[in-house]
Amino acid sequence: MNVRNSSRTGTTSNARLKLNPIRGRRPTLMNCMIGELKVDETYQRSINNGSSRSLIVKIAKEWDWSLFQLLIVSRRIDGALYVVDGQHRLSAARIRRDLYDLPCSIYDFGSVAEEARAFGKLNQQRRPLGALDLFRAAVSSGLDDDALAIAHLLQRAGLSVAPHSNFTAWKPGMLSNISYIKKAYKTHGGGIVGRALRLIGRAYDGEVLRYAGTIFPGIVGTIAELKLTTKDDDLLEVVISGLSQAEWAEEIAHVVATNAIHRNRAAVRAVTDCYAESAADHDDGAQAA
Repeated sequence: MNVRNSSRTGTTSNARLKLNPIRGRRPTLMNCMIGELKVDETYQRSINNGSSRSLIVKIAKEWDWSLFQLLIVSRRIDGALYVVDGQHRLSAARIRRDLYDLPCSIYDFGSVAEEARAFGKLNQQRRPLGALDLFRAAVSSGLDDDALAIAHLLQRAGLSVAPHSNFTAWKPGMLSNISYIKKAYKTHGGGIVGRALRLIGRAYDGEVLRYAGTIFPGIVGTIAELKLTTKDDDLLEVVISGLSQAEWAEEIAHVVATNAIHRNRAAVRAVTDCYAESAADHDDGAQAA
């Protein structure tokens, strides 16, 4: 029976996928003595800078084999071993006195030029984890108190973190502005952030929160700057739901262009002004009654 990937899964059929010939030779896996491993500074990045030194010290202090990735090592014609990928891990290992060898993947590249090409390709292929991936990992680890608290606030608000940045494939109630939510949580605490999440969730119930990253800072800032209490949340919800997400995004963009200020600051100004106007109308109506 000829087995293919189903077209219904969105994957490409093996019969239609053109594969290039395999390049290079299979590596040899071995543990190399730390003293044997060298670094070619002609193509390697310099680690003589603050960020690299901080990373090296962090790896050394918190060495964890479950997080260790094999060093990519070139075995040159004379037998010398040069690290192509893993310079920070090697430097961290040298700081410790309880490590003597490291697991390595050994390649016979044939020339320094081939080593350098491999170094470049390895670094080009890396895709750093985004904020969404890092947040989910932090929650899953169960060790990040802030992440766990934010996840609880999202759940209480009936919202969830999107699995990716492609909003066209999100489900209602999904948002992706986790970086700002974390920042707001540190600055204003769970009370204000929780209220803001519930407000945006209720204002756009059943919708994908495509513009949450634009609108949410305005809600948080309005609550904080006007010192609104929970009694004011009903009116604030009316204000938010008075415009669609796209209309708020357009209004905030206009404030940015007019005042040359950051988008988050513009969001606060837009929502605050609208709330103040609505509150004044509400007070006038109450007095007339």
